[in-house]
Amino acid sequence: MFTTLDAKPQEWMQGDPHVLHTVAACHFTSPEHAEHWINLLVPKNRNGKFVKWAGGRRKDETRDAFLAACVEQASKFDFSVTCVSSYENEMSWFAWAFYYQNQHLITQGPDAKGRNCLKFELGNEKSIEFPVLRAGYLIWYSNVVRYLSDSKRINGRFLSDNFCNDEVGPGAGKARGVGFVNYLLSMRDPKPQISLPTNDRFFQLDLLSDHFCGFANTVWSGVATDQQTADFNKLEQSRPNLIENMRLATDLTIVDQNGVNVTAQVKAAVAKGSVDG
Repeated sequence: MFTTLDAKPQEWMQGDPHVLHTVAACHFTSPEHAEHWINLLVPKNRNGKFVKWAGGRRKDETRDAFLAACVEQASKFDFSVTCVSSYENEMSWFAWAFYYQNQHLITQGPDAKGRNCLKFELGNEKSIEFPVLRAGYLIWYSNVVRYLSDSKRINGRFLSDNFCNDEVGPGAGKARGVGFVNYLLSMRDPKPQISLPTNDRFFQLDLLSDHFCGFANTVWSGVATDQQTADFNKLEQSRPNLIENMRLATDLTIVDQNGVNVTAQVKAAVAKGSVDG
């Protein structure tokens, strides 16, 4: 299986509990299978180049064209789509739950710019540090991929250019975001891993994830037009076995590494955006 991933907004949490983040995963049999459907569904500009969700002056027109093509071709879909969304207050649950369950591996403090950061000990005297809003995003993203792996039984290759701040490696400091997500995913079986695109062809392969992600996020956020919302719902209902649009949230009893119930502390950290001590 070959899965492409994209997300809106990208890279960081924004510190606003009402901001909605969405990851769209499109599941194909191969890169060639993805290219077949990109050619059928993704609009092109007047120069014959594919248009991304956020690109172009005629984006309302191209978005409507994409959705119309999907509705027209839906009966022929032989790929599937999973859209996973969370508000930032829901994302924070995953981040602070992870923090409390792994306090022996994590320290908190300001970086050189004064930003509150989490520093993760990776073993072999190696560590990695991220601002809290980026660390929280990456931890949440790993939970999205874990959901795809565990609940949807998605395996094989995952490709994402969502980590656009990452520099392609090898070398010190390269691919830090995706590297940290892969580290989290490697902590238990199964161990799905995400690859970054390394050539122009593979940079194009997430175009369907880009558009489905944009639509799901727009509809969930309530900023889509009435017609776009109606058409998107029609598309979902026409192929419910192939298109899933769901919210990922958790409200669990959380126990730290010493067996102590820390649910109240996690709730306080989510509300405050940081943890004392």
